[in-house]
Amino acid sequence: MELIILGSSAAIPVRERNLPSTALKYKNELLLFDCGEDIQRNLIEAGLKLNRPLKILISHFHGDHVIGLPGILFRFGLIDRTAPVTIFGPRNLFLYLFMHRKILGLKANYPISIVEIDNDKNKLIVFENLDSEIPSEEKFLEDNVIFENDKYTLKYTLVEHSVLTFAYSFIEKPRSGKFNPEKAKELGIPESSLWKKLQEAEIIEYEGKKIDPIKEHIVGPKRPGRKVTYSGDTIPCENLIELGRNSDILIHEATFAKELSDIALEKKHSTSVDAATDAKKMGATQLILTHISSRYQEDAIKLLEEAKEIFPNTLLAEDLMRVELK
Repeated sequence: MELIILGSSAAIPVRERNLPSTALKYKNELLLFDCGEDIQRNLIEAGLKLNRPLKILISHFHGDHVIGLPGILFRFGLIDRTAPVTIFGPRNLFLYLFMHRKILGLKANYPISIVEIDNDKNKLIVFENLDSEIPSEEKFLEDNVIFENDKYTLKYTLVEHSVLTFAYSFIEKPRSGKFNPEKAKELGIPESSLWKKLQEAEIIEYEGKKIDPIKEHIVGPKRPGRKVTYSGDTIPCENLIELGRNSDILIHEATFAKELSDIALEKKHSTSVDAATDAKKMGATQLILTHISSRYQEDAIKLLEEAKEIFPNTLLAEDLMRVELK
């Protein structure tokens, strides 16, 4: 499981920083938090495959967070993509893409779903493909969960910005314990498909005997899942603290240094100190500062220094930076 920063600038791209996007590489799947302009270039630079299952989570409709979305979808149409794409975001997300379909000819010759989050009515509105304006499904939200499978859950919350904006959390479910191959060999179990079942803590039958991998100490106790929270653009707010409780990594916008806290409040953005304070309040393990104003091209390090005074385990996002979640 790995995080890759694809864009770390705010509003204006600069030489070293593209517009906002962060990738989460999980098993055979990719998740993108926001989709800044020309994201496809950094996807390629990062060596991320363009034909794997993909979920995109759009925080809000400011251009720097969403303009790259049509471009990457156009690109997928040129590579014989077969893997599915699911895009989550606020109401009118489908309309935004549908207009590109009608005016620019955006086509999706691969499976695609658009899931609009209607926060006011507490429901999800699902569109399958880009051709029909009629939703294929509407379903009510429970506990702000927008997606769930047997591996992880995706949750959202409303945060406080100048337009409707969401933050998101990726919450992995408890994982199987550590696998001990030597113990499996001691019991005479050959390296085969049986090992995969044992790794998943599944009881197997071998040579007429049932083998419980936990009782036989082939697999250790279950390990807690990992959690990643992405703030979107926001001033500090309680909703974000609650969503991000006990995150392993918090990716938090830090548009301004603390000396510009008045401007940050006026524009409903966060300072580096705000981000660090939020990380401390929610009990996060690590903080990554992103969405860095172009005014800090030469001295972005000051944002990191300010944050580390409050929350020492802080990193300053750099484009193509990779962080492994162990």
